[in-house]
Amino acid sequence: MAGPVRTSGFTLLEMSVSVTVIGLLAAIASTAYSGMADVRARSRAHAEADAARHAVRAFMLQHKRLPCPDASSDGDDAREAASPCPSGLQVGWLPYESLGLARPEPARRMRYAVSRGTGADLVIPNGSAADGVDIDGIGRLQDALIAAAQAPAGTARPFVTGKGTAADAESCTHVVANPAFAIVAPVADRDDAGGSHPGFDGINQAMADGGALCIAAPGRAMDAGYDDVVVAESASALLGWLATSTR
Repeated sequence: MAGPVRTSGFTLLEMSVSVTVIGLLAAIASTAYSGMADVRARSRAHAEADAARHAVRAFMLQHKRLPCPDASSDGDDAREAASPCPSGLQVGWLPYESLGLARPEPARRMRYAVSRGTGADLVIPNGSAADGVDIDGIGRLQDALIAAAQAPAGTARPFVTGKGTAADAESCTHVVANPAFAIVAPVADRDDAGGSHPGFDGINQAMADGGALCIAAPGRAMDAGYDDVVVAESASALLGWLATSTR
């Protein structure tokens, strides 16, 4: 006797399984795409921050000082604050046009911090060259960099904190180093903290909104609540680079 003949088409069970599988595949594809987009955005921020670092170095070589921050509220000026750089101005926006860089859209504008301590003001170097002759100002710049490198670490100048590990706490009471300058590039508002400039995450939010001197570590890992890119140059590293570049 012949068995029952199956009609063509899907049963309700088969249809349900197919829809579930398609949904899972779509979710996986969406997550993968989102992850790739995040990686691309952070890679772009890395490239822009590195370009800014080289532009600051080139500015220093040409002008024998570090640039003054852009003191406008949202980085719209894109230029150094009025000369002479206001006393005490250590944190602001990257002065794009003064550095010869194109001004980006507001959400991608980078924050810039520069060390300006007593006897070690890297924006307005003072002192004199060791040989008493300083025609182009390079001696004063070298003196200021040496003084900044030798100054004790503290919270009166822009400083980077720890990487957020058990042995290296991320806290604005934990000073790791005072860089000659630092640049912070935002990527996305991963911590959902909002603020006037929500692209900056974690402790960098206070630096972006209010000019706080505390900066996340350059080596701080990206996580669910943080994706900023930080580059920082020490005074000793700049001094070595300057010596090599002016031979």
